[in-house]
Amino acid sequence: MTSTRTIPFRCPHPECGNLQETADRTGLACDKGHVYPYAPGTQIPVFADAPAGSSEYSIVDAAEIHDNALRWLFATFCTDEDTLRENLISRLGLVPGQSLLVTGAGAGNDLPYIAEKMEGRGTIHAQDIASQMLLAGASRHGDALSAIGIDIRFSVCDATQLPYADRVFDAAYHYGGINLFSSVGQGIAEMNRVVKPGGKIVISDEGLAPWLLNSEIGKQLVANNHLYACQAPIALLPETARDVKLSFELHNCFYVIEFSVGDGPLPINIDVPHVGRRGGSIRKRYAGRLEGIDPALKEAVYAEAERVGESRVDFLEKALRAALRT
Repeated sequence: MTSTRTIPFRCPHPECGNLQETADRTGLACDKGHVYPYAPGTQIPVFADAPAGSSEYSIVDAAEIHDNALRWLFATFCTDEDTLRENLISRLGLVPGQSLLVTGAGAGNDLPYIAEKMEGRGTIHAQDIASQMLLAGASRHGDALSAIGIDIRFSVCDATQLPYADRVFDAAYHYGGINLFSSVGQGIAEMNRVVKPGGKIVISDEGLAPWLLNSEIGKQLVANNHLYACQAPIALLPETARDVKLSFELHNCFYVIEFSVGDGPLPINIDVPHVGRRGGSIRKRYAGRLEGIDPALKEAVYAEAERVGESRVDFLEKALRAALRT
């Protein structure tokens, strides 16, 4: 599954049209008049930007501060950046020519590793809601990735309201930060929305494995950084998710969720009849329940059904149909 065509930005407002560059070339505008400026000195559209100073990611020198935090992380967990990032990105199963969305891209540390998996051929859209981080990532990696043949696009936007049409990417990736989303469930739903059926989504962030939460090392980690108390948001996956895997990295202190995007309802036949005394099917047992009756009458009905050799559901349906004809 590959895609080499350009993926356009769409207005994140519901029911809006395609975005076009403004007449003065200072941003993008939709058919209904919503305008999104480019970040100064760039052609990176700003759809939504975290207020300056609202977090450690939206302050001056945020990227450099984050670099220091990463050095601490790899030293603390006795690993290195290459090992961890290559491990996580390999789970996407990328091939040359594919299109990938990176949410919460930050300063773009994952982008060179992704480009390597794509062998320099493909499309990457990297977004973050903190312009300070995103613009640093664009400055660090944009020209280098373009030079090797990657179609790289950056945007400052809210990952819970992505500026893309449905089913346009081959895969989506998120490393660190989803714990801080305004709505983790909506962030996952948006990634699921913009990825094609069959496409892979990989999400990872701080979060202790459950068996470590009450351990001494677990308590120390949470005291150092409360995000380690976050649990993997496995319950927030869409019901159509396929091939779901939950694992842990960094000595069981960093959760990783992988799943493939499903297309339509789960292929479960809820009309297969049960064989036995009760009878019926999943659909009948769930949706066909009637009002309560006298317990003694219920037992008498069950006994009569067994006497005549019918399942309870078949016996009741026959009796009810007969009553409706009278």
